[in-house]
Amino acid sequence: MKSSQPPFWIRVPASTANLGPGFDTFGLALNLYNYISIEPGNPTTPDPFATKIIEAYHQARALPYKNYRLLVRGSVPSSRGLGSSATIRIGLLAALDKFYRRSLDLPWLIETATTLEGHPDNVTAATLGGFVICGGKKAAKAKVSSRLKLIAAIPKLETSTQTARSLLPANVPFQDAVTNLRNASRITAAFLQQKYEEATGAFLDRLHQPYRASLVPGLEDAIAQAGRFGAMGAFLSGAGPTVMALALKSEKSIGQAMRDSLEKAGLESVQIKVLSADNEGVKVLRSLPKGI
Repeated sequence: MKSSQPPFWIRVPASTANLGPGFDTFGLALNLYNYISIEPGNPTTPDPFATKIIEAYHQARALPYKNYRLLVRGSVPSSRGLGSSATIRIGLLAALDKFYRRSLDLPWLIETATTLEGHPDNVTAATLGGFVICGGKKAAKAKVSSRLKLIAAIPKLETSTQTARSLLPANVPFQDAVTNLRNASRITAAFLQQKYEEATGAFLDRLHQPYRASLVPGLEDAIAQAGRFGAMGAFLSGAGPTVMALALKSEKSIGQAMRDSLEKAGLESVQIKVLSADNEGVKVLRSLPKGI
């Protein structure tokens, strides 16, 4: 008799990328999850996104192509700048490996999913957990203390990574590059030492956020208000539209201030989530947690 539940689920955390000045370099995994599994057989409806991942898997593993039904549960909103596409890519690749009785190969997962994703930050953070710095053959990782809170203001608005990248200039002023280098270095030192207070004021970006601000009405005011209410800094999460703030206190006040700014600018139904970092990364579970 066929079981009504898959024998395993792959848990993959959401992530926030860039953290302001660390464009395509910084990523941080969040305690917000998608759960992915597969079943052999044809999908109920065609899914080009999943099909491309499945094709890439079979090619990379030199296996004949088969069809699978992709199963997704969880609470990572799509097209909101929280790494939803990365959770599906990593989760599906890991589920296929599990199906073929392979153990998790994290470097392979990162490499293959990054090729599909086009940039490494969300993929690396979601795979390894914690705060990651992408670059070179191996990312640097730092565990993140539970005392650091990440306040996400999530508008009811979808943005496209492709559109957000199309707005970026081919060249930037020299001084803007220096500003980002300085700020990114401060953030790195603060996270590696878990002295998060030392990153206060270092989340200013000049390489991508100014060019993407038109996609998220109220972005600049929301960032400013988060700082006024006690955040160490705030930034556009990935390609947006989520605005993310980091704080050690006053999370509710910061969240309300960001929501007020975004809704005043015309965005609707802004949801506030107070999150912590996930330090485990991708994980195989025997069953879904209760309530999922």
